[in-house]
Parts: sequence; structure tokens; C-alpha cells
Amino acid sequence: MINALKRPLLLLLAACLCSAAVAGRVDDLYKGREAVAEQSSATLRRGAASALEQVFVRVSGQGQLPQSSALSEALASPEPFLTRYSYRRENTDGEERLWLDMKFSPRQVNAVLQSAGLPVWSANRPTVLLWLVVDTPEGRSFLGSGSHPDLEKALQDAVARRGLALQLPLFDLIDAGNLSAQALWQMPEARVREASQRYAPPFILMGRASQLSTGQWLASWALLDEQSDERFDTQSQQDSGFLAAAVDRVADVQARRYAVNSVAGAGGRTLIHVSGLARFDDYAQMVSYLESLAVIEHANAAWAFGEELVLELVLKDDMDKVERYLQLDGRLRRAAEGVGRSRSPLATQGNYIWQGQP
Repeated sequence: MINALKRPLLLLLAACLCSAAVAGRVDDLYKGREAVAEQSSATLRRGAASALEQVFVRVSGQGQLPQSSALSEALASPEPFLTRYSYRRENTDGEERLWLDMKFSPRQVNAVLQSAGLPVWSANRPTVLLWLVVDTPEGRSFLGSGSHPDLEKALQDAVARRGLALQLPLFDLIDAGNLSAQALWQMPEARVREASQRYAPPFILMGRASQLSTGQWLASWALLDEQSDERFDTQSQQDSGFLAAAVDRVADVQARRYAVNSVAGAGGRTLIHVSGLARFDDYAQMVSYLESLAVIEHANAAWAFGEELVLELVLKDDMDKVERYLQLDGRLRRAAEGVGRSRSPLATQGNYIWQGQP
């Protein structure tokens, strides 16, 4: 067994590794980093434009940005979007490089995306658990075990570019007993779902990749969620582009489900009934939580009695998308039929139970 602390990719993705969590948080959506040759105003403008374009990609969930005057104007003059920047020299593999680190204003970025008619995808994103077996002349092994550092770095770059909440298995004794590299090569959906239960991920990406004698990479994938699976293939010539193509496919699927219209009230207003609010702190935490979701603009109390509350939600998208966000962490859970019936005189769309902190 390989010690998890020695796996480079697992360390790089440590913030996403939590066996009890089903939702991840991508905290660097509005940050960028560019290698530069010097410190000058022209260098800052070029670096900021390149980084801002990648921020637009991550925050909108769009792999390819459309032609838009709002986007073009922002990229032509990106400096006003910066809230902080600094230069840093670092020695990597014996070579000293100058880096420009930047942070952009979320409010201004979101406003430009809104002007361009693009959605906004919040930092609260569904975790993707990756099982990938790689076949090379040295044999078959899992990506993330330290056997393929170049591919691991390519995966890290692709994940950062699209802002996925990627999680890798721990590859401990439990995983070894549940799923081997040889078994994964057969792409057994039921077995992979069973091996993934300990991580409770909303999405599972399983795949197998092989490199031909010509250097070409061929990969087959299956993206699994609770109800369905989506099969697809990727390939690349003598590089790791097959990984980036798979990451793009997953990001596109998730963005269609979770990225929301950034206009307040675009999804209308709805009333929901909530129980389980024993203290004022519960109410305050719940409202703060709901208003942190990209799909909800405001959550206002409309009626209260004891531990019951009716909330009016001002939505940026439809209630189906709200449900998808709520299911990610289970803090506000929809009550089973006949449970948590409301005494409210107001007609509500559904009954929910506040579970508190995750």
C-alpha cells in the first residue's frame, strides 16, 4: 500500500478529500496566476487579460466563451477588475520564474457575465469522484497513486481551468479490497458504485486509458450520478489532452445543472415551509446558508409559529435548481411525505427540515 501522504496529486487536491462530504467548495474561482518576463504596466495588462478570461470560463461554466461586447471590453481593459495583485519569484525544477498572482472582484466579474447573458456557477460545486486506471507498458495502475506524475499534473491543470471539485479515492486497504485496477479495466458500473459509497459523491467518473506504441492516448469513460450514466470516449496525440477533454465534458454537464441566471428574481418567488428551528441561531444560520447559494437572491420570513417558519425565496432560477443545490450537502432536507406538515395559513411549495451545520 502506498502511503497517501506520498501521493502528489492527492496532496494537491487535499481540500476536496472528505469521505463524509458530497459537496465541494472551489475557493479560487476569482484568482489567476501567469508566468511573466518582467514587471511593467504592459505585462500587468496582458497577464490580467489572460487570467480574467480563465476566470470567466470557471465562473460561467462555459468551456468556450461566446462573442460578446461586454466580455471583449472587460478583457481589453482588465485592470479595474483586479482587487489585488503581486509578483513573486519562485524556483521550480532548478529554474527561477517570475509569477504574477491576481485576484478579481466577484461582483464585477458576475456583472459582466450577466451583461453577456451568461450564467454564474457558485463556488459550492458537486464533488466528482475519479476512478481512472492507466495502461502502459509497465502495467495497469490507478491515476493518483504516484505512478504517472505527468498525467497527474495535467489533470490538476485541467481541473483548475474548469473549477471542478475533484475527489480521488484514498487508495487505502478498504479501496484495495473493493476495487482493483484490473477490475476497473472492465468498467463495472455496479461494482464502482458500491466501492464509491463510502465517499457519497454526487458524481462518479470512471475511466480506462491506454497509450499506443505511437504515443496516442485512447480513453473510455462513464459519468455516473444517482439516476443515470453517460458514456463517452476521448483521445489525444502523444499528450494528455484526453484528460482535459474528459474534464471539459464533466464540467459542461455540471454547469448545465448548477450554473444559474445571475439576475435577481429571474426565477420568480416561492414559499417553502421549514421546521426544526429550535433557536434564533438556527434561523440566522439557515437564512445565511440559503442566501449563499447562487440560485437564491433573498430568503425572507413570511410567517412563524414555534419551530415552524414559512420563507419567501426570491430566486434567480427555477425551484428544480434550488433542489439540486440543497441535495449537495443536506443541510435543508425535504421532508418525507406526511412529515413536517405545516400549520401555516400560507400555501407552500414544499416542507423542509433544517438539519443545521454539516
